[in-house]
This record gives sequence, structure tokens and C-alpha cells, in this order.
Amino acid sequence: MRLPASVTLQTLSLILMAGTSATAVVPIPPNVPVTGHLPGLQNEEQVWICPTDTNVVITNHRDFRLGYRQIGIGRSTDGGATWVDTLLSPAFQLEQYQSDPTMTVNSSGTYYMCDLDYIPTSTYTDPSWVVFYASTNKGATWTGPFTVETTTGPYFEDKQFITCDRSGGAHDGNVYVSWTRFAWPTRIMFARSTNGAVSFDDTLIVGSVHYVSCYGQFLDAGQFSQPLVGKDGAVYVFWQGYDIDSSGGSCDLYMALRSNKSTDGGQNWQGERLLGRVDGWNYVDGSVDVYSQPTTEADLTGGPHAGNLYLQYRDTVSAPGWQSDILFRRSLDTGHTWSPPIRVNDDPQGVDADQFHNWMVCNDEGVLVSIWYDQRTDPAHYNFDVFAGYSYDGGATWTSNHRVSSVSISPSFLLQGTTSASAIQTSEPNRLPLEAMMPMAGKIAEYIGVSCVHDKVVAVWTDTRDATGPGQQDVYSARWYLPLTDPRLIYPLNGETVGLTPGLLWATAWKENQDMYRLQIASSPGFSTVLRDLMLTTAAYNDSLNGLADGVYYWRIKAYRAPGGTPVDSTSFSSPGSFHLQRPATCDCSCHADPICDQAADVFDVVNAIDVIFSGAVNTIDPQCPHVGRVDYNCDCVLDVFDVIYAIDYVFSGGAAPCNPCAPGGQCP
Repeated sequence: MRLPASVTLQTLSLILMAGTSATAVVPIPPNVPVTGHLPGLQNEEQVWICPTDTNVVITNHRDFRLGYRQIGIGRSTDGGATWVDTLLSPAFQLEQYQSDPTMTVNSSGTYYMCDLDYIPTSTYTDPSWVVFYASTNKGATWTGPFTVETTTGPYFEDKQFITCDRSGGAHDGNVYVSWTRFAWPTRIMFARSTNGAVSFDDTLIVGSVHYVSCYGQFLDAGQFSQPLVGKDGAVYVFWQGYDIDSSGGSCDLYMALRSNKSTDGGQNWQGERLLGRVDGWNYVDGSVDVYSQPTTEADLTGGPHAGNLYLQYRDTVSAPGWQSDILFRRSLDTGHTWSPPIRVNDDPQGVDADQFHNWMVCNDEGVLVSIWYDQRTDPAHYNFDVFAGYSYDGGATWTSNHRVSSVSISPSFLLQGTTSASAIQTSEPNRLPLEAMMPMAGKIAEYIGVSCVHDKVVAVWTDTRDATGPGQQDVYSARWYLPLTDPRLIYPLNGETVGLTPGLLWATAWKENQDMYRLQIASSPGFSTVLRDLMLTTAAYNDSLNGLADGVYYWRIKAYRAPGGTPVDSTSFSSPGSFHLQRPATCDCSCHADPICDQAADVFDVVNAIDVIFSGAVNTIDPQCPHVGRVDYNCDCVLDVFDVIYAIDYVFSGGAAPCNPCAPGGQCP
């Protein structure tokens, strides 16, 4: 049971006497190597905590320790404290090279791993397979290889991401894969398995090639597709595609995020949808390739945000400066509409620190966890670290961020194709020179991984701390528990001029129904004179700022972890924010139906009247008016349907006012 939205100072003093321990920042968790220091590149990681035994954690990655592409597998039986690292068995390898490892796990703990298996040539028609492996004993042994198709075609498959149905519905257990097919031009492919990835239905095109008349040619479908299953069992595929603007005789090409949806387990698809434009491929300091590939999740729980769909991606924000941010959108209606993007990273806007290569997961309690690479720790914006952030309120807000990597990653060690054949002992040395001439997927590859079950989080990334020269990368990991984060002030922006509403908003810093917050408002930045000191059980102060004169104010928040309504620990106060309170110059409180006091009698006032009278909502009337909290338009001392009738009559018919509720004696006693 939640406490009232605000608690008096008397109650506050009793709560604080119970004792709390302040923590200024989330500590950096111990960093543990998964691979150990190995020659060549180890990158493109995925990780999953076993849902039936959280001591077991499985990772996979792309591995060049022998000089050519293979798949490395990490297994931990102590929750990620230590790792056993191996290469995929040669018995599972169909061709010379394996790449682009991905992974998922079903509700009962069966792991599925997928990679590309191919013979490299210099064309886009390399023979290639999309290959699966399965483990029913928590990664101790694997079965396979199982190919999506029975033959290879005159095309190259790329970036195959996978998922499985954990919805508990009619298609629970299905395994899904989507990828890009490089026949020129490209298209987005999809396949499903109903028997644990042993075999797959015929492949389908979910992202089509489009003929663009103003270009006079066909356009690629896109790249970086990711499948997703919603709580209702619907299957989605999201990818980085294109949008064409041919209005006004123009022919402008934009990169964009697109999606497609199936409601019958991936058999039939509704058609492509445009979700919004992005900058797509780009570079950040250090000449690191970055992308706007979508990372997606769904809330499969029975909690308050069940059914939500989540979309996260990197994009360049043009104002107030040019920087690469991690942006987030959500859908509350199974993908029909999407919220405007909000920033996940909380570094100051307008500072040229880039964030990129994000990954996101939604745990079994509906908590969203995201990690990414972040340049904010380096004043030169060259080296970068792994950072993390969370959403405890279904994606409405994102918490303050904290650092995960204990040593910064240097682009100086990400150079590709510089390892000599003599530096590596390999049983097949002829493969190394060919691989050394091939692209290494953007220096640091294209994705990293994070997993969360209950409160346990494990992340994996590409690291350079042990590198002794260019072209050396290793896989590192960290494990930690979901943290109580320092409050992140959302609204108003620092220094912003505001009216009396909508109040103050900050990010939820801990699990909903287990969190509390202390709000202080002061007239000076040192908080020597505190005007308001309240305990709140929601991450917002929705009351109007009634009682405060126009002027500049300062506010700060302290977050509490409070299971059962009793605080057990807290953060320190946030850095203060400031706002300039300024009411409208005039507010006509004469007897007309203008309860929202916007100096216009219109339909919005009628809507407000209906909302207040029949829903018990708080009236948003200007507190300067004496009839605060009332919508008693006909002055009969009763809030009922006759007040709504009066409001409609006055607003739309110009009816006469029976009284002036702002005049002395004209209001209810």
C-alpha cells in the first residue's frame, strides 16, 4: 500500500529518525575478463542470465584469437564472478568463418545461439548460412548446427538477431530470427521455428526493396533488424531503413527506423511502418563507426506496464550542439503509436560527448536496464567507458547514469587489420592475411550485451585495458545489483521560466511502490531558507506552486528505498535545479466558465469541468482566484451535472452568469 502523495514535516521527522544511510553515487562494479588477454580481436558480445538458475550466465562473442573469425563462448556458474572461455567446437562449423554471434533463452532455461557461417570472397554473393545451436543444460553442452535454410543462395546473409516467445500464449516457445540479405539491393528477411530451432519455416521478406521513382532505381530495405515478441504474442521486426521525401519535386533520402508486425506467430505480416528518421551511420571521436540500429524490448510481466513496447537507438542531436545520444521511445498500444524520443544519457546537453552502441533489456519485474559506450569521462572526448541507466516506471523516465567500466577504452587500440601473420600461431595460417584485409565491423564491432533477472545485472563489452598494441581487444564483464540511483531532475529544466503548473518532475529512482522522495524548495541555492520540505511517494510534485510569489527558486530531491513505506537507505540530495516562477500577467476571475484560467472560455474548460466533477481530478484553476478547487459555476454549493450544463451553456451559447463566484458573498460558504 502506498502512503499519501505527500507527508507532513511532523511525519517526515519521524521517518528520518528511523535512520538512513546516504550514498552519493553508484559504485563502479568489479570488472572481470571473460576471455582473458588473447591475441587479435574479441568483440560483438551477447549475454543472458539463466532465468531458472541465476548462478548460470552464458555469453558469446566474435573471436579472432586464431587469426580468423570464430565464435567464443563464456560460461559462468557463479553469477558472473568467474568465467570459463572456449571456442565453438569445430564440429559445429560448416564453413571457414563464423561471425555475428547472437543469443536468447526461453522461459524454461533453454539457450539458443546463432551465427553466420560463410566462405569469404570479395563479393556480396558469398555462400553463407544462418546457423543455430541449442543447449538444454544451461550451456554445459550444445546441439547443432541447425540451418535456417537447407541450401545457400547467391547472396550474403548479415546481422541475424534472434528472440523467442516467452509470452505464455499460443506461440510460446517459438524461435524467431531476422536478418539482412545482401542481394543487391538488400531486403530484411525473417524465419520462425516451432520445434526449438531444429528446423525453420520458409523465409519471408518483412522489409522489402522499394522502387523510388524520383531516383529511378530500387532502394535497399535496410540493415540491423531485430525481432521482438510482445506480451500478447505478436511478433515485430524493427530495423534501420530509409525514408524518401519527394514532395515539391525534391528527392531527398533519409535514414529512418521502420517496423513490421505479425499477430499469428510470424506467418503473415501487416506491412511496413515508418517510425521516424535517424542519422543512421556516422562516426564519433576516435573514428569509431556508430549506427542507429534499434534495440527493442517488451514488458511481458503482469505488472503495471505489462504490454508496453520499448525502442532505443543512437542518434545525433543537433541542438544545442552536435552530439550522439541514446534516445528512447515507447508504445502503449502494441506499436500503433510511439512516444516522442527522450534522452537516456544524462550528461549535459550541448557538450560534445558522444554515446553509442547501446543495448537494452526488460527484466522479469518490468525494470528496463540499458548500457552503452560513453565519452563523458574524457575531457578530450576520445576515450570512452561503459555506462548504465534504468527505467523503473515503464519508460516514462530514465534514471541518472552510472559508470560500469573501471578503465576507459581507447580507440588507439581499435585499429583493424594490423596484426601480422607471424604474430599469431594458427593451424591454418593462410586465413589470416585474407582476414587482415577485410573490414572488422567498425573497429569495435557493432553491439554489446546486458541481461537482468530479478535484481541481478550482468553486462559484457569490448575492452582495451590489456592491449599492448593496435588491433587487440578483449571481452570484459561486470555484475551488480539494481541500484538506488541519485535523483535525475526532469522538469523544469535548469533556469527555465514556468507557470503554476504542471509542477515538478524527476525520474523514478527505484522500483515503483518501494520508493519515496524528499523534496525541498528554497529561495537560495544554498538552501539556507527552505520554503517547502515534503516526503512524497511519487516522482512528481503535481500540486500547483500555490503560495509562492513570482521569482527564482531552487529545488532538490533525495531518493529513498522504502519497502513497505519505511525508508531503509537513501541517496544524497541531487544537485539543485532552479526555475523562475512567473504567473500570467492577468487572470480574469470574473464569473465566466474559465476554470483553467487561460483567459479563454472554450471547450477545454468544459472538459475540465467534467473531469473535476465526475472524476475527482484536481482543479487546475489559478490559485489567485478565491474559488480555488471549485467548479461550482451556478453557485448552488453543489458540484454536479448542472455545473457542466452551465459551463456548456456559457461557453457555447453565451448564457448569463447566475452569480459571480469571485465577488464577496458570491461564493459558497
